[in-house]
Amino acid sequence: MFTHMRIAKPVNNLESSFLMYSQGLGLHKIAEFNDHEGFNGIMLGREDLDWHIEFTFCQNYPVQPLHTEEDLLALYYPDENEGLHACERMNDAGFRMTASFNPYWDVNGRTFVDVDGYRMVIQNKSWA
Repeated sequence: MFTHMRIAKPVNNLESSFLMYSQGLGLHKIAEFNDHEGFNGIMLGREDLDWHIEFTFCQNYPVQPLHTEEDLLALYYPDENEGLHACERMNDAGFRMTASFNPYWDVNGRTFVDVDGYRMVIQNKSWA
């Protein structure tokens, strides 16, 4: 059984993505690297989480971020007030709220898009 999950995504601007996700989700920089065979990266997470996000940028051959409207990172907030505050932080951090491609996500949540077009759902309910 695995003990930790990393979600790795190429981005166009490491600093911009770092600021959006740290401000919007309250994540912290837990590691970074520069020029690992042409790649730079920043990892964001928190000690109390069993997952983190890694953003990468290839200096030599920039990779255009690719995604579909159904590629989502969904975070569950069972407490209604926490979910509302999370949505406010996402707006304040520069995420753009949008209707979800799959209407299921709009019933109890809000979908946000970052500067690279990646989608994230703040779901206002328990996971199980």
